[in-house]
Amino acid sequence: MEETFGARLKGVLEEKKIMLKQVAEALGVSPSAVHKWTRGGEIEYPRLLELARFLGVNWLWLRYGEQAIAELEASTAADPHIGALRKKHLAEIMESEARMKLAQEVSGVVTWEWNVMTDHLQYSANDTSLFGRHIRSMDDFWACVHPADVARLRDVLRRTLDANEMHEWEFRVVDGETTRWVSSRATLVRDFDQRPVKMIGVSLDITERRRAEAALRQNEALLAKAQEIAHLGAWYWNIQTDDCTWTDEAYRIFGWAPQAFKVTMERFLASIVEEDRPRVQAAIHAAIVEGQPYRVEYDIVLPDGSRRHIREEGEVTLDEHGNAATMIGASQDVTAQATG
Repeated sequence: MEETFGARLKGVLEEKKIMLKQVAEALGVSPSAVHKWTRGGEIEYPRLLELARFLGVNWLWLRYGEQAIAELEASTAADPHIGALRKKHLAEIMESEARMKLAQEVSGVVTWEWNVMTDHLQYSANDTSLFGRHIRSMDDFWACVHPADVARLRDVLRRTLDANEMHEWEFRVVDGETTRWVSSRATLVRDFDQRPVKMIGVSLDITERRRAEAALRQNEALLAKAQEIAHLGAWYWNIQTDDCTWTDEAYRIFGWAPQAFKVTMERFLASIVEEDRPRVQAAIHAAIVEGQPYRVEYDIVLPDGSRRHIREEGEVTLDEHGNAATMIGASQDVTAQATG
């Protein structure tokens, strides 16, 4: 077989009786692009890996031939730079305190190493805690990934191969009737010529965290619906920085689109009718300075000119020096009660 990329590719296609259209569909490219490759056209590195994996051949051989494999393997084996980089990058990954803390709370860290030259994948012995089986090849790995996550994860790996920084991604694995969420963090090791050699990473089970996040979102949705039904909006005010955070329903009570802008105390006070404003300001002052309970009722004017009657309560928290730090409270539209 002629020693060119195009010739090797054409030979493999003929030997395995694979049509250009099949390759194009598998890689998501046009048949004309595949045809150009068979004539020696340029191919991007991530796409080359996909092509080699689809054909079941070594990408290095496909692109550069037998001699390149022999030379690169020899230089890698004799190059202490690769070994040093491996230790350095693995240490950087494991030093992430947040990730390690999370790993201790769940099933433990699983380490892995992917040789992008040979497509060989090696996981630590505890990989069964994530996958329910030992992962000995990329085929084993992809067989475990949830079908809905495969395309996205392949795209992530492609982009990681083109990057120089550490990457992190989350995906689901299926183990019989069990589905787990896995978080992986990895970095790419390159040789002196900046060719990708290995990807080294750590993975851990984040299923419980994902469940907790889903439960939190559900609780927040329930709380939001309860606030909407009761016409009750919650708010938080950092007294020392004058930063305000309001729930969506609090915005609606005042006639504003939820989160359309950052609420300020100035804007809040301006919405109160002029005759009630001094009384509200006095109640705020008494709560902050004198530690009195914050309970007040007042009228507001909405952007459309209508009025609403508001009942409001809040509580001040103090910092370590005894100074007022924050106030958290709720505003309720009681117009119907006041006019009923």
